[in-house]
Amino acid sequence: MTAELKQIEEEVLARVKPKGPKKQEIEEVSKELIEVVDQHFTELEKPRLVGSISKETYLVDPDIDVFVKFNPSTSKEKMEKKVLKVGRKILDDTEERYAEHPYIHGRFHGLKVDIVPCYDIDDIEEMKSAVDRTPFHTDHIKENMSPEQKDEARLFKAYLKGIGAYGAEAKVWGFSGYLCELLILHHGSFQNLLKDARDWRPGKKIEMVEGEKRFEDPLIVIDPVDPQRNVAAPVSMETFALFVLSAKRFLKHPELSFFFPGKLKIKDEKELSKKLEKRGSNFLGVSFPRPDIVEDNLYPQVQKCIKKLERQMIHKDFDVLHSDYFVKNEDILLLFETKQSGLTTVEKHRGPPVWVDNTEDFIEKYGNEAYIENERVWVDRYRENTELRDVLDKIMKELDLGSDLNPFLPEEVHYMGSKKLIAKEREPLSEFLDRSFPWER
Repeated sequence: MTAELKQIEEEVLARVKPKGPKKQEIEEVSKELIEVVDQHFTELEKPRLVGSISKETYLVDPDIDVFVKFNPSTSKEKMEKKVLKVGRKILDDTEERYAEHPYIHGRFHGLKVDIVPCYDIDDIEEMKSAVDRTPFHTDHIKENMSPEQKDEARLFKAYLKGIGAYGAEAKVWGFSGYLCELLILHHGSFQNLLKDARDWRPGKKIEMVEGEKRFEDPLIVIDPVDPQRNVAAPVSMETFALFVLSAKRFLKHPELSFFFPGKLKIKDEKELSKKLEKRGSNFLGVSFPRPDIVEDNLYPQVQKCIKKLERQMIHKDFDVLHSDYFVKNEDILLLFETKQSGLTTVEKHRGPPVWVDNTEDFIEKYGNEAYIENERVWVDRYRENTELRDVLDKIMKELDLGSDLNPFLPEEVHYMGSKKLIAKEREPLSEFLDRSFPWER
């Protein structure tokens, strides 16, 4: 390790690894929480600390993860109901969330907490729900990870946070904490992992135990606790590519900015106007109310919605340069950059080659408007809608864009052209136009 890399790692750990009073607070609050939770359950219902605090791989602002283990004979409904009830009683600022079961999120003495129901099983083959694996994951890391590797895991988590790739939730589609720990276990250190990652290609497979299934994901890391599972399944192709590129860049030019990137510069109206004028393209914002649902249900719907809209726009002959979405407190904003805001009224519609059997059907359908160019028959048709906003309205009426989004589309959609976006949406527009990587800011 070079002196420069060593210095960076030491400084990162000094900033992200809890120590002194902060470490003591996290440990004491976690211990007290387990004791308080335990008072509300029977002897057969066992709360235990899991996750990064239990594994000692946590950063400065961790979630306290408490799993309450129920007898496998307990009904799913009963254990869910009890955990939610107890959570609402002992936590502040509670919010019901969903994994495979509903669980409760809130705060205890100011620290973030998740209380999750699971089944008390002795073997992974007895698993009744996906969350039943988590205690086994915790035990595996505690039994196999050295104290030095725990700090290496902290470095890796901080690095992924910095480049925007940490978290398996739908908002990120990145690396879970458990995946980070397994990768450090496999490679031994943060630096060894990055050196290996420089050469990764889609379909990269890491087997600490032999896998029992075939996977088609960009990154495949077989779960040593459950060999039928790919721990890296949530990692999207874009996140995978971002990580590989970042590893190449960091090892060539190591900087603290990979761990602690600068904030995005919000451009003023004059800068945005100049930028949009220089691009010479069309910008359209599509804003509608944010449904009152949990993020893990919301983000997949928004992601599918914008992909469907973009596909249809392309199908309708609009050239889409870029698109993105922004989930805000009260509303959702979709941003599109296209080469044009409208189309010609006439469009050229392609028919079959003249020697294909259905050529005459095509000619009979369009009559004397059909003509030949090269070997095909064609016809000039007239579009019903030529403006992008009208086309999007029609698409929204015809397509299923998400069960929780459909009620707002298109009735409560508010369209914004360049001027309104510059005046009202400077922050998302600045981010939309920013093509730099997080470590370059």
